[in-house]
Amino acid sequence: MRLICINCPKGCELDVTVTEDRVTVAGQGCPRGEAYGVAEATNPVRMVTGLVKVAGSRRPLPVKTRRAIPKGRIAEITNLLANTTVIPPKRIGDVIIPDVCGTGVDVVATADF
Repeated sequence: MRLICINCPKGCELDVTVTEDRVTVAGQGCPRGEAYGVAEATNPVRMVTGLVKVAGSRRPLPVKTRRAIPKGRIAEITNLLANTTVIPPKRIGDVIIPDVCGTGVDVVATADF
């Protein structure tokens, strides 16, 4: 598989090969590129950002996952965010949804409201 590394500004083009017993990465310009290629091939993760409704307001509250979550869970988590309403006040860093969808990762506020 071919990937573009996003860990630094170089944007190295990686060739990642997955076999039964190992993952090999070629084309990286630094050790972070190899780690990125292995992670993308074995367990890709992403940060999720979104908006939740605020009771009594038309303005939503921006939120994000505290850490990256498995890429395959993004749709499930964004659907949950779309159906979540919070009661103000909220501060940056407040936990909005603990252990979102059983991932062990909290969704937190990214703004004061």
